Amino acid sequence: MRRFVFLSAALCLSSTAAMAQGQGATASSGPMVITISRLDCSRVIQHTPAADVAYKPGVDVHGKPVVSADADPKQAEFAKKILPEVLEIPLTINPLTYNKAKAANKNKAAAASAVAANTQAITTAKAQGTALNTQLGTLTSQKTALTNTYNADTAALIANTGGAGTTDAGLLRVRAARQSAIDSAYNGKLSTINSQITSVNSAITANTASLTNLQAQDTTLRQQYTDTNMATEGTLAGLSAKGLDSTQMKLGTIKYDIARNIFTFNDEPLMSEDQRALAEACARRGVR
Repeated sequence: MRRFVFLSAALCLSSTAAMAQGQGATASSGPMVITISRLDCSRVIQHTPAADVAYKPGVDVHGKPVVSADADPKQAEFAKKILPEVLEIPLTINPLTYNKAKAANKNKAAAASAVAANTQAITTAKAQGTALNTQLGTLTSQKTALTNTYNADTAALIANTGGAGTTDAGLLRVRAARQSAIDSAYNGKLSTINSQITSVNSAITANTASLTNLQAQDTTLRQQYTDTNMATEGTLAGLSAKGLDSTQMKLGTIKYDIARNIFTFNDEPLMSEDQRALAEACARRGVR
């Protein structure tokens, strides 16, 4: 309705102005023409949004009350109060004891790692020894079964060719030919099994020697760890006794903008590679 009022007013103004010009013109001036430009329209027509366009919290498009999307607005409001917009993590070191303490703890960690690696090697060697002995037992059983089969086949051949005391030349020739085939098959399989048994026995010998060395080394490494641990504790205690472990130097501050999901260090943005390195360093410290 307001659009038509403004438009009518504009037309009236334009007509009045045109008629005033027409009165001062001669009859030969021709018909009067009224022109309204797009700019004129944009000036006189004002947009009035409908009542259902603007967002109104707590009601739908029909004006009916609706439940808020936030299931627990009080909890959300409480979280906003206790959680800052930017988390700050100061980074500090002890400049007087950092290198000494770091070196002492590094030596202790290296000694502990050596004990753990040697213990794992002992466990692996024992498991390998068990597997090799099982394999040797299987091969020995196969060899025994092969020999029993050979003896049974030989006995059956003798029985089928006239028995042990036969003197028949034809039977003896048949027996010799068949016995040769039995011997050939047996010897081929026996040679393979014996080769495997030799290989397994060599592996058992080597594994046994390795296990013996690892067990002897275990005693040495554990003693080294005990000595290193005592030295580390002594170093740290000495630094603490001098009051040097309470000095601190601030390296900077890491800030995390929760809303923008951005990390900065001393107000300088951290790149993705820097953030990855920071995450790895935190993970090594047990922070994830």
